[in-house]
Amino acid sequence: MSSTVYLARIEGDAGTEERARLAGRVFDEARLDRVAEQDELCAVKTHYGEEGNLTYVEPDCVRPLVERLRDAGARTALIETSTLYTGERHNALDHFELACRHGFGYEQLGCPILFMDGLRGDYEREVEVGLKRFNEVAVAGDFPHVPSALVVTHLTGHILSGVGGAIKNVAMGLSSRKGKLRQHISGKPTIDEETCTACGTCAEWCPEDAITVRAVAEVDHGDCIGCGQCLTVCPVDAVDFSWNEDSSAFCEGMAEYARGILKHCADRTAYVTFANDITVECNCEGKEMERIAPDVGVLASHDPIAIDRAAVDLTNEAAGKDVFKEAWPDRDYEAQFAHGEAIGLGTEEYELKEI
Repeated sequence: MSSTVYLARIEGDAGTEERARLAGRVFDEARLDRVAEQDELCAVKTHYGEEGNLTYVEPDCVRPLVERLRDAGARTALIETSTLYTGERHNALDHFELACRHGFGYEQLGCPILFMDGLRGDYEREVEVGLKRFNEVAVAGDFPHVPSALVVTHLTGHILSGVGGAIKNVAMGLSSRKGKLRQHISGKPTIDEETCTACGTCAEWCPEDAITVRAVAEVDHGDCIGCGQCLTVCPVDAVDFSWNEDSSAFCEGMAEYARGILKHCADRTAYVTFANDITVECNCEGKEMERIAPDVGVLASHDPIAIDRAAVDLTNEAAGKDVFKEAWPDRDYEAQFAHGEAIGLGTEEYELKEI
């Protein structure tokens, strides 16, 4: 059975105001307000853009979606988690300040910002999934309390998955730090001896006492559980991991995480995706990047795989080539769709309805 994806095409050099109008149109046509309930939280998951990035979905485009949820009787909040790597979004405090600087504050959108994984990204719950890659997934601790959600995504390329869409927005964006790390790698941390100051912070925070500090910090990989706590707390960025994970495994892991994260609310989660200003890498990159495809439009659906599949198909059709495969020839972005469908996350079959 196919899922319906609604599309409002972007014509010409449409600005923020026009994109916001189109977002409202697809929301209405797809009846995304069906996920909302009177006086109940409907959380809006989006991306505030790393410092220096200019292609995240603007707050003016998110606002009409928040307003429609409130008109449907829901209480609203923007939700996010902290990143695994260091940067402006590495912890809830700095992330909150960045979000406000980028226009996502209460004054602009009329709703609070909640961080589902605590101050440092280590508040989590293990959710059983029993799938190919993971038996359990480490979900941001407060998300299982969220009864319904709207996932607002900017379609991009991605250094590991080839494509970053709604699946990645859920899988990476609503997992804890440990969950993010599990999806990225199966390795253990290494210490850059030239950078390490032997301050002992990593050893203090290590949950397994797997780090000894002498002239520099030393990790006992026999005791290490790969949780990433040392990576998070190191004040001088002396901790590193190997990020060279097999692309298919990474994509399948994302699909399994998305399935586990949405386990309690899959039927009450809706999706809006902006397929414009499509860049080679995701909005986690703190820089302006070259666009790799023409603007397509704004899409809406109740199915995360269908909306990603449609957004990719439409983008490649507009460009006359597979821009994601061209940008990342060694990445198997199709694996997240195929495996996601196999585990019940959604379907690749979609019916496109243009507005």
